[in-house]
Amino acid sequence: MQRIEHRACFGGWQDVYRHRSDALDCEMNVAVYLPPQAASGAALPVLYWLSGLTCTE
Repeated sequence: MQRIEHRACFGGWQDVYRHRSDALDCEMNVAVYLPPQAASGAALPVLYWLSGLTCTE
């Protein structure tokens, strides 16, 4: 997995990662938002949003 974007967003960070999908036989992207509290190492709730194959990250 490779980080391809890293941007400041609402006090935290929006990262985009690229990974290889063997099941789909292509490169896929996934976006991750890290709120400001993540920098302190605090335990935080997680929300997974699976938008589908034809949607962008």
